[in-house]
Amino acid sequence: MALLRSLISALLRKATLLFTRDPITRYDLWREWKGRFHLVDGTWILRNTRPGRPQFSFLVAHKDCIGFLEVCIQGIVRHAGSIDYEILVVDDASETVDLAGLGRLSDRLSVYQFRECGGHPCALQWLYYRARAPHVVILDQDAVLLSNHWHRFLAEFQRRPELLMIGVRDQCRLRRSPQMLHPSFILLNKDRCEARLRPPFFFGPKPGAEKYQFGPEEPYYALFCKALLLNAGSLHYLEQYQTRYGFGTVAYLDQPDQPVIYHQWYSGRVHTLQDDQTIDGFPVRTLREATQRFPQDQKAGAIDLSPVTPVSAG
Repeated sequence: MALLRSLISALLRKATLLFTRDPITRYDLWREWKGRFHLVDGTWILRNTRPGRPQFSFLVAHKDCIGFLEVCIQGIVRHAGSIDYEILVVDDASETVDLAGLGRLSDRLSVYQFRECGGHPCALQWLYYRARAPHVVILDQDAVLLSNHWHRFLAEFQRRPELLMIGVRDQCRLRRSPQMLHPSFILLNKDRCEARLRPPFFFGPKPGAEKYQFGPEEPYYALFCKALLLNAGSLHYLEQYQTRYGFGTVAYLDQPDQPVIYHQWYSGRVHTLQDDQTIDGFPVRTLREATQRFPQDQKAGAIDLSPVTPVSAG
């Protein structure tokens, strides 16, 4: 099997060289082919062997944040009990984490670990190709489901044939791109939307996105631009407000009292920076304490989801 994979890998690499001489396009094409044909070197840590096609596939790309990943999976299990689902996790070459121990959380869970770091978009693309369900839910590793609105989401897809995705409006304090969605929570109708989480997705200007700067680690934004280009009503936005957990936010369906997802912004950065450093002018020590308080409060059944200041679209 390994020999066959190496042969296919070599042939596809040769094809990318013949297809284009542009280094960026060549890299993006090669990355997509690796995801589609399962050529990313890695190991299955856990496998879900349930037969049939589930109704929803939950996809989580993980990197060195095992504590929040456990809370994320627990949230899925708690709020997806009424539907048939699977959970797919890709670990992007984390160090010293017990991935096999995640099996105690759900028998619907599959975990694949990249041997070398591929990056967040690469992990999402790999997961998307593995998803078996007609509806795919992309979650950040530091996002936690708060309620069960699946019947309302499905009704919205049935009511609006042009709708491709339902997700959290990207109102990050630093980026402010409210016409885009953020991968903290994205529900895609996979039967309608052939997602390709890499550029280039289309030719011509990005609709409504000219003023936003997308870094090389964020190519999934082009997916939303393409959806807007196809139909202005193809995205349905969940609004959000800031909580008392540092930069933690809650996205809601129609009203603030209908919470869908909690997302802990910058949970990774607060663990890599020093106490005396700042993020957007706020001390890292304070943000780290607030970030750690959320899973503690959740375990104790005492989460405080009251809003502080609404996150402006800017």
